Amino acid sequence: MNMKIRKLIVWPKDSAFPPREVVFELNKVNVITGASRTGKSAIIPIIDYCLGSSSCSIPIDTIRDYASWYGVVVQLDQDQILIARKVPAGSDPSDEFYYQKGTTVTIPPVLADRNASIEDVKHSLNEMALLPYFSLDPDEASQNNFKARLSIRDLMGFVFQTQDIVANQNILFYKTHAHEHREKLRTWFPFILGAENVDVLKARQRLQVLERKLNRLRREFEKERAISEEWKSNIFGHLMTAVDYGLLEAEFSQSDDPARLLEVGKELVEKSPDKPRVGEAQIQASNEELIKLDAQDDDLASQIARIKKRLEEVKRLKSGFTDYGSVARKKADRLHLSKWLTDVAEHTESCPVCGEASHSNALSEINKISSVLKEYEDEASKFQVIPTTFDREELRLKQDLEDVIEKRGALQERYDRIVQKDEQARNGFYRNKEMYIFLGHFRSSLERFEKLVEGGDLENQIQLLQQEYDQLKPLVNEGAISRRIASATDKIDELMLSYLQHLDVEEKYRQSRPKIDIKELTIKVRGNEGDWHFLAEVGSASNWVSFHIAAMCAFQEFFASLPGSSVPSFVIFDQPSQVYFPKIPLVEGSEKEEDFKSYKDEDFYAVKKIFKTLSESYSKPGSSWQFIVLDHADKAIYGDIINIHEVDEWREGKKLIPPEWYTDLESA
Repeated sequence: MNMKIRKLIVWPKDSAFPPREVVFELNKVNVITGASRTGKSAIIPIIDYCLGSSSCSIPIDTIRDYASWYGVVVQLDQDQILIARKVPAGSDPSDEFYYQKGTTVTIPPVLADRNASIEDVKHSLNEMALLPYFSLDPDEASQNNFKARLSIRDLMGFVFQTQDIVANQNILFYKTHAHEHREKLRTWFPFILGAENVDVLKARQRLQVLERKLNRLRREFEKERAISEEWKSNIFGHLMTAVDYGLLEAEFSQSDDPARLLEVGKELVEKSPDKPRVGEAQIQASNEELIKLDAQDDDLASQIARIKKRLEEVKRLKSGFTDYGSVARKKADRLHLSKWLTDVAEHTESCPVCGEASHSNALSEINKISSVLKEYEDEASKFQVIPTTFDREELRLKQDLEDVIEKRGALQERYDRIVQKDEQARNGFYRNKEMYIFLGHFRSSLERFEKLVEGGDLENQIQLLQQEYDQLKPLVNEGAISRRIASATDKIDELMLSYLQHLDVEEKYRQSRPKIDIKELTIKVRGNEGDWHFLAEVGSASNWVSFHIAAMCAFQEFFASLPGSSVPSFVIFDQPSQVYFPKIPLVEGSEKEEDFKSYKDEDFYAVKKIFKTLSESYSKPGSSWQFIVLDHADKAIYGDIINIHEVDEWREGKKLIPPEWYTDLESA
């Protein structure tokens, strides 16, 4: 994407001062040279912050304390865009943005109100970069951030080389020390290289959806086909069951093909009865009749119990009467002396008891004894014959008992007949119920079997989805994509080698082409033994910074050759000379730094090679990129190199934040 940095702006907190503007050339190597602690290393964090970073790494204190807004003007093919963002409140990045787009934008002297949010800005930049509007995960799973939609933020890895990265042997791309950024860049690298386009990504996403649907439908189809096979293996038994129910008269055999069995099954369904012949009402009526008979039986049983009890009482009374008469008769037999004593007393002169003749009143005494004995004899005579009342009562009770038992027997016969009838009705009902359940299952199975025999909806769906899958599959030819990735990385490798020819690296690295590893996001070099090694295994910081410079130049040249790259066409390097001039001493008694020419020639010319390599990249066909270098190095090194534009020199009190912004406040 043809997107370069036109201006960087800082608005002061004190509106009495105008905004601080830093203006860049578009197609040149822009250099801001200066001493330490002048704000050079704040340039990348400010631009990154304005381009929608979710965090803020702008240095604290002066650069934040005396600023109110930060802004950047980016140049597109035809338009300019001013993106300004309010200074963060504490450690929290601001969501207040000012957004202005036009052929030429005007820098407001004061910014007070927002007109956009971070999401608005990122959405606008994503649209300008023509980034895909979808993620690589068809489910849009929020937990899978690696496959989330590609954002302009992810492409910042190609444009910022901060001071801690520009000569880093372990990290090649900005912010890829964070796992999330690293994995997302790896995931989207084929698209960034042009090996995949939006059509391929959409096709791949659709293929993933189709694969899941096809797998699900095929599982369902196989399951139903297995059910169908089981159904076919048992359909003969089902049809024979229908014959047992009297529902089917058609001729068929187990050897008939499925179509014939299907035809017989359809005939069964068409001719099956609609209503059962025995209903629950009939069974309910029988149950109510049985309940009534049970009540009558209970009543008869109670009558029988009462009669038996009465009969037992009569028998017990009769037996008692008989026993008492027997005792009385025995007493009478023992005491039947009244008449004998009277007769003896009348015909003898002596006493019949003691045998003496001198008792003058013996007869009267004997008569008294005889009268008492006569009473016992008369009482015993009363029980010699049992009254006929007992016999009549016993006979009546026995007859009543026989009558009630006979009634109960008749009732039991009636009960048994109803139970038998009810059982037949119940069996008939349940048989009909089972028959209709069978018919319901049979209809359902028949419909499914018919669909399977005739192809079915599932098979049609599978065929349609498979046709779509087959049409899309050639678009996502993984072999072709791999070849395009290899071709792209080969070009980048060749370009890196061409830039390494002019940089300060060991001679062997100018002879053997390095390799960009898009999986590990690093550079590999070939060792003396011919094996590949990561950049981290290469010694010397001069080699590391040279590989970083060569890689960023190679990427920009490669992206410029693509018909529609989404990567912005600028790169900012912060302090690439640090490996040669780790600390620039000041001239004694002055704030001016020591002249770079006082350094050893080899270090001086090594740094000069960096600027010269960046400059010579513009001689390449189609060069349309912008480099910005923030460094201690000054014109003594790059002054005679073409395509170099010195933006500003921040020395002798000149800084990113003008001293008057804070000196006046401090003095006040």
